[in-house]
Amino acid sequence: MSVELTPIGSLHSPFSQKFGIPRQSAGLTDIPGYITLTPPYDDLNGFRGIDAFSHLWIVFQFHQSIEQTQSYSPLIRPPRLGGNDKMGVFASRSSFRPNNIGLSLVKFVKIERVSGQTRLHISGVDCLSGTPVLDIKPYVPYADSHPNAVSGYAKEQPQATLSVTFSPDLPAQTEEMLALMTQVISLDPRPAYHQRPEYQALHPDKIYQLRLYDFEIGFIVEGNGQAKVMTINR
Repeated sequence: MSVELTPIGSLHSPFSQKFGIPRQSAGLTDIPGYITLTPPYDDLNGFRGIDAFSHLWIVFQFHQSIEQTQSYSPLIRPPRLGGNDKMGVFASRSSFRPNNIGLSLVKFVKIERVSGQTRLHISGVDCLSGTPVLDIKPYVPYADSHPNAVSGYAKEQPQATLSVTFSPDLPAQTEEMLALMTQVISLDPRPAYHQRPEYQALHPDKIYQLRLYDFEIGFIVEGNGQAKVMTINR
């Protein structure tokens, strides 16, 4: 049996590359984004009553993972475990999984018609810009929240681990853009093995390149938990 899915729209976010995307939407609740709906799913009648819900589930497809996945692998290396230990793909939220389907919890902001398009504005986005959206459902606390649930090796929400500063000779940026860069970098988007002291000792001046919208941002991480933005190019 085969199943064919048709996207109902595409998600637009600040993230034009995988590096820097928070691993869960709860990590950065203020990241803005919107979904552009495609016909016939752009009919506003399909969203009647949605403004009564504060949060939404976004069902989407890891479209870039499809291109990178050659064959099914039952084991993956969760970043939460430092990239060393292997876990079953069904005991993880890895993007490299059968059907490459993802689920994200976001905050509803508003829905509007703009230049003939229906746009659903959301925040707390953790998806690559251009991600195909398969479905949208309201978050219902009594059904979706289980305070006593056990979450295995992912017991706690990732916290900001880096303090972020900016080189004084950088071009001026809006407060919103500075806040976005600070939020993303503070969660330390580097690969897990780059965060180990021995790696940092060997590569103290390594510059990491992050892309947000059409900005190329270069930053370094110093040994004292400080990240410094060195370049911002557009």
